[in-house]
Amino acid sequence: MGNLVFEPPRDGPTLWEIGIPDRSAAEFYIPDPDPKYINKLYVSHPDRFRQYGLWERYTDLYPDGDLVYTVGVSDYKTDWFFAQVTRKKDDDKYEGTTWQIKFNLDNANPTGTYKLRIALATAYVAELQVRVNNQNTNPALFTTGLIGHDNTITRHGIHGLYRLYSIDVKGALLMEGENTIFLTQPKSSSAVQGLMYDYIRLEAPPPNNSTKNI
Repeated sequence: MGNLVFEPPRDGPTLWEIGIPDRSAAEFYIPDPDPKYINKLYVSHPDRFRQYGLWERYTDLYPDGDLVYTVGVSDYKTDWFFAQVTRKKDDDKYEGTTWQIKFNLDNANPTGTYKLRIALATAYVAELQVRVNNQNTNPALFTTGLIGHDNTITRHGIHGLYRLYSIDVKGALLMEGENTIFLTQPKSSSAVQGLMYDYIRLEAPPPNNSTKNI
C-alpha cells in the first residue's frame, strides 16, 4: 500500500478560522492558576493546562458576561479561553454559557449555502448549540445533543475524543456587515461540564455551486 493523503472536507474558500486543526485546544488561552492550587512543577512548563482548578478561572475572567471573539481583531491565543465551561453563581450553583463570534461580510450571498465547521477536542456531559444572528432562535440551527464522557477538564488534559461537525448555514441567515454566531453550552449541573474547541472555520458558498475537497 502506498502513501495515503488525507484531504480535509471543504466546500468553499475560507472566510475566517479560529485555532489550529490539530485535535487539541493547547493553542488557546490558558490562564494562570489560582495561587492556592498552583503546582510548582508546571509553573514554567509548556503544558500550562496541567494545573488544578483552571475551569474556575473562567468565572473570574467573565463574571457577568461571556466571551466575545471578533474576527480580525481578537487573537485566539489570548482571547479564546481554552474550555467553554459553566459559570459559578453566587449561590454555588452553575449556569451555561454562550460565546459569540462576531465577523463582517462585505458581500453576503443570500441564495448560497455557507459551511461552518466546528471541531471539538473534547466534551464532558455537554451540548453545543449553534445560532446565527439571533441568540433566542428556537430550535437552534444546530445542536450536538448531549455528548462526551472524556473527563478531560478534571484530569488537566487538553484533548479527548475528537468530533467534527459540518453545519450548513443558509445565506439568508447572514447579512452584509456585522454578523454573530452564538455558541451555547447550556448544561450546568457541575463546574466541569463543558467542551474544548480544536478548530472553527467558516467557508463561503462553493464556486459555481459545486462541492469538492480542496
